[in-house]
Amino acid sequence: MTLDLDGALARLGNDLSLFQEFIGFYEEDCPRLVANLRSALLARDAEAVHHAAHALRGLVASLGAQDVSSLAGALEKMGRSQDFSEAEATFSNLELEIQRLNAQLLVHRSAVLK
Repeated sequence: MTLDLDGALARLGNDLSLFQEFIGFYEEDCPRLVANLRSALLARDAEAVHHAAHALRGLVASLGAQDVSSLAGALEKMGRSQDFSEAEATFSNLELEIQRLNAQLLVHRSAVLK
């Protein structure tokens, strides 16, 4: 499961408008963070990988996106350890999970607004 909507809402005190704000933050920041992460990985810039992955992990964790958060956490760890041996595969999986998350957010956003 890419999105734990119930868990996210519970962490936000079941405040639907706050959840909508977090979706807005995600939609605004995620593309930039993924682009930064991609560039950092290509440059093998461990510090930049660590920072971008950490920021992305925090962003998606607030939405209850455990799969994306876990992959971002793995990339964060790779940046910290400067071990990029699994970075390409992990980043590819991250992009796939983000696509799944985006699709789920579209569905849930419509349902939450009703």
